[in-house]
Amino acid sequence: MFSRVFLKFFWDAYDFIGTLILANIAFCLIMTGLLATIITIGYPIYIALGKPALLMALGLGIFLSLAIPFPAAGFLHFLSIISEEREPEWREIITGLKTHYTPLIKVTAFYVCLLELLAMNIIFYIKPSVTSHAIKFLGSIIAGLCAWIFLYLLMMMLYAYPLSVHQKVGMKKIFIRSFLLTTDNLGASILTGILVLGLCGLGLITRGVAVFLLVPALTACLANSLYVNVMEKYELKEAAHKEQKPQAAQPASWKDIKHEEFIKDRHKRYQRTLKDILKPWEY
Repeated sequence: MFSRVFLKFFWDAYDFIGTLILANIAFCLIMTGLLATIITIGYPIYIALGKPALLMALGLGIFLSLAIPFPAAGFLHFLSIISEEREPEWREIITGLKTHYTPLIKVTAFYVCLLELLAMNIIFYIKPSVTSHAIKFLGSIIAGLCAWIFLYLLMMMLYAYPLSVHQKVGMKKIFIRSFLLTTDNLGASILTGILVLGLCGLGLITRGVAVFLLVPALTACLANSLYVNVMEKYELKEAAHKEQKPQAAQPASWKDIKHEEFIKDRHKRYQRTLKDILKPWEY
């Protein structure tokens, strides 16, 4: 499963690298402006109130809830067009922003609130001044449990954004389906999550240059590839289940035949070799 996820991620990024870089730079400039605005408005209030940690968490939550949907909406809509084996144009990124930005604010705000609550619990239970010696062991267990839930929620987010863009469902269904998909595809989800962490590490090593150029775009490519390959697995299972049923008098519909051929054609684009990187004009 993960090999297919990686191949789709790699070739989607490789085939549209120019568009992804330009859009990534534009989104980073927008997010930088948004961060500057929030700091300009919020910092005097933060100082006046005595630098409360809760206000800092609120400011961070507002920034993430408004900033992350920019690249998520634009890139995932663009990548969904690629997944349908259609040639996307630059304006698809703008269309994605118009269509999906507001729903993704809700998705992001929901997950950010959960993550911040878990982070505050972890900090509370690992602080020596807060937990007494008698309950230190119990506090460590609770902090560890919160840390695992924190990581699990991050993996769920890899499904939550594509679910919102591809399926256009409500928040309740997004949460339930992202939980079930993560649980049922834990290996691929963990490996994809590790790759995302690697991209974040690359951003730190390059002092933000990689983030400015490509990291958000590559993260969106990974999330879209994971979602598409996982959903394809269920589609193929359903097709195999239908084949095992007694055949009716009527033949399979053209829609079913076309979808089967569509999946085969999709895989052809990702079965390229090193030669196709060195000599792309021959592909």
